[in-house]
Amino acid sequence: MPRLERVAGAETSAAEVSDILNRDGAVVVEGALGSDMLRALNADLDRFVDDIGVGMRYPTTDFYVDFYGTKTVRFDGLPAKSPAFLDVMQLPLLQNIADILLKPNCEDYLLNTAQLIEIRPGETAQLIHRDEDAWSYIPRTKPQPQLQIEAMFALSDFTKASGATWVAPGSHLWDSDREPARQEIVQAEMPAGSALFYLGSTLHGGGANTTEDVHRRGMFLGYVVGWLRAEENMFLTVPMEAAKTMPVRVQELLGYKPHAFIGVVDVSSPMMLLQ
Repeated sequence: MPRLERVAGAETSAAEVSDILNRDGAVVVEGALGSDMLRALNADLDRFVDDIGVGMRYPTTDFYVDFYGTKTVRFDGLPAKSPAFLDVMQLPLLQNIADILLKPNCEDYLLNTAQLIEIRPGETAQLIHRDEDAWSYIPRTKPQPQLQIEAMFALSDFTKASGATWVAPGSHLWDSDREPARQEIVQAEMPAGSALFYLGSTLHGGGANTTEDVHRRGMFLGYVVGWLRAEENMFLTVPMEAAKTMPVRVQELLGYKPHAFIGVVDVSSPMMLLQ
């Protein structure tokens, strides 16, 4: 049976977590969020959950309806919806891990997407997948540079019954067409405030919520090398007027910092538009 290693966020260095990610592809970081930050995030996101509702609003294919769930609340644009989320984007442990794993392959990385994912009772298990398959045109050769680092933060307790994330430790080292056997997958049970850190090449998926009244609330955040197009269009989900008020590092992660010659405006840095 595979094992999902657990570390204490306050006592573990970015180098140690990066080593575990290189070895296992995933790790649970306990206490990744402080209690005050956890309360602030939930308070910020409470304002949107009920109004948005479950299921996809503008599905382009039936596949996405099933993939994203019919009893799951999802929305992005978190930098513009939650002031507390700006602090999560800049968590030293997360930033330092991204520096170690992604910076060797790029000048800087971007916020790829940030989502609230609340799995409600009756939701079925999500298809096991790799997030980096969003860029299916990149040749899947081994060894391959890291493209993404991800974190699923538990904003409520993650249990097997409520839909804790399924993950296949070690799958980041498998051939791309290998399917996991049931005994190769484990669920990332963890208390609120913890986080599952994993690589974009690691197989994972949301669990089924078999409870009658528990809403499993998670907050997903991913960074991607700066020369790839991000999944979420930050320039539309985070209005420029809002971006002007945010810390410089957040502005850079939203895409206003060019990656060499990629993403320039009038052959210059888009940061000038925020001055």
